[in-house]
Amino acid sequence: MGRLEQDYREALDNLRFSGEGKERIMKNLMERQERETVKGKRFRPLRTALIAAAVCLALAGTAFAAAAAARQARITYLDRDRFTKEYDEYLKEHGHSSSQYSDGHYTGSDFRGWDAAFWEDWWQNPDAELVEEIAGTAGDGWTAKRVFKSNLSSTSYGLRRGQTYEETRYQAERASDYGSLWGLWDLSWLEERYAANPYGTFARTITYRDKLRFLALGGEYQDGETRFNIGFSWNGSFAYEDEYRVTGNKEYAELYTTPDGVEVAIEMDTSDTGKSVFWASVWGGHNSFSMFGTQMEVDALHDILDSLNLSALLEYAPE
Repeated sequence: MGRLEQDYREALDNLRFSGEGKERIMKNLMERQERETVKGKRFRPLRTALIAAAVCLALAGTAFAAAAAARQARITYLDRDRFTKEYDEYLKEHGHSSSQYSDGHYTGSDFRGWDAAFWEDWWQNPDAELVEEIAGTAGDGWTAKRVFKSNLSSTSYGLRRGQTYEETRYQAERASDYGSLWGLWDLSWLEERYAANPYGTFARTITYRDKLRFLALGGEYQDGETRFNIGFSWNGSFAYEDEYRVTGNKEYAELYTTPDGVEVAIEMDTSDTGKSVFWASVWGGHNSFSMFGTQMEVDALHDILDSLNLSALLEYAPE
């Protein structure tokens, strides 16, 4: 299983689906294919040598804002021989595998967003006890929230198995509606150009003894055949480290720097049905940001990343 699929499984774990619901969603998201005609231009596939050259230029010529660079974990692309050598050296020195070395391969599946059934699985949270449900007001932005109690056998969020924690989930029409809770990003530019899918909008917190342990929120957007999600998470029990990836595992790879000095790893490939699929990721400290979607040109993706003020996400810390 590739790193990207592992990351998506972690995201589903963080959203706390039931085991059956998570497996059904994974099957649909990672395996089910849409049989539609491809319209519009797609990015040009790049050979491994060209990707390596582009990555080297990006690494050599990029300047970063000091505040963002101090907090950001770096992603570095290595050729296959160097990646294998350094990974083997790590294993000899430490004696166990490392998530810092990512050799993930794309499965060829189409991007598949959330629909009403996916969202309902998440909102019901059948593995936990519902203790409170509150409707949002016009001033809140979000439309409803549910508070659950759970003591699932999990070691996530720095908790031991059996410890009872509180989980709050929020419902909203679009991700910007959570601004009254967390002023993390400015989505005005994005939401003027892309329509929000309310079934792809979510926010969730984990609290233990009144202390925040985890926060995740995001949304899904669409314009014609272009469809994608964005997501942010803060995990107080986990700190991201630098990562090393193999050059050439995707048709296109780029380290793109936003105007506010954040380096974003962008990767693209073609699905088995001929659609372009893309991933964008950045993380640092306890924070992570990601995008995943289909049928988007590189320049359009750059424009979205430029609009989000990602440096503020990297600097976020709960009060």
